[in-house]
Amino acid sequence: MAVRNTESRIPGSLQASDLGEAIPAADGRCTLISFVTSPIVIARDNTYVLVVTDVGLATAAKSFKWTFNENGAVTRSATTDSSEITYQPLATGTLAVTVSVLDASNTQQATLTLQQQIVSPNAILENFISQTQNNPGPGVGDPDVARELVNEHATYYQHVTLQQPEVGDSFRRFVFSVVSSGASRNSAADRKQHLEELARAVNDQSSDVAGLAAAGAGVCNIRLPLLAMVLPQTPGGVPFLPWQELPETNPQHASADEQLRQSLATLSQALLIDLFNIVRFPKSNIVASARILESLRDRYFSGANFAEVLTGMSGTRADWIVRQYLEGPITRS
Repeated sequence: MAVRNTESRIPGSLQASDLGEAIPAADGRCTLISFVTSPIVIARDNTYVLVVTDVGLATAAKSFKWTFNENGAVTRSATTDSSEITYQPLATGTLAVTVSVLDASNTQQATLTLQQQIVSPNAILENFISQTQNNPGPGVGDPDVARELVNEHATYYQHVTLQQPEVGDSFRRFVFSVVSSGASRNSAADRKQHLEELARAVNDQSSDVAGLAAAGAGVCNIRLPLLAMVLPQTPGGVPFLPWQELPETNPQHASADEQLRQSLATLSQALLIDLFNIVRFPKSNIVASARILESLRDRYFSGANFAEVLTGMSGTRADWIVRQYLEGPITRS
């Protein structure tokens, strides 16, 4: 099969490195992107996506040959119809991920290799999980979520920044709470399935886009219509959709939300692909979540810094922003 449309574009507002750890081909025709930035963790899934932006190469591509080499020995080799694969490292050390684009005659049209380090799981977290499981008292709410947050996403949420810098770490703590909540809301498997369904709908340009957009997408559970109203299509450009607030109560809220999702579904396929890829990759998903939180703060509580958002008014401003994030934007009464 030819490259899917969802694997043919980098979002217009981003670089490939904004999506994850990326290595482009020397001729710029394709880029290999890893969900997790090195070092990756032994015995944990990581997803790799080859984005083929060159039309000629995308048309010629019929399959993709993947080779995983750990510490100098091939540990897995596979040929796939799509340019995405998931791999779980077997041992600590070095990993070389090689992908080749094959045409109908199995001739290599392009080859890329990404080098990464493989490390053990975070020892502090594992010790804490072990201690709390064996002793009474407060513990880790969901060890699987904790492991995902620490082993896969820590580099991303620890380095989010405000467009208008502030003193302190309140913003990062707020972002972490949203990442943690999103990861807890749906399992990694459920999130992956939802993204696969969304990818099919976007590629097929089907009406399912509006229905699937009713659920939050990716690790931070981002609502696509809200993302479309906050992020610009290109740097400094206009958003994907104009700002529209929803009534607070049902049935008016449900009806307006349906109309908003239908408006989302009428965007061009290229714009829907860009939105999909922003929520698809954990790095860009987390950064987009941070941009949404900052935008909601600026719109509804202009002049308040995030320390005041979290602690002032008994945290009601933070609660309102979270509600806007999950349900909105909602008309403020």
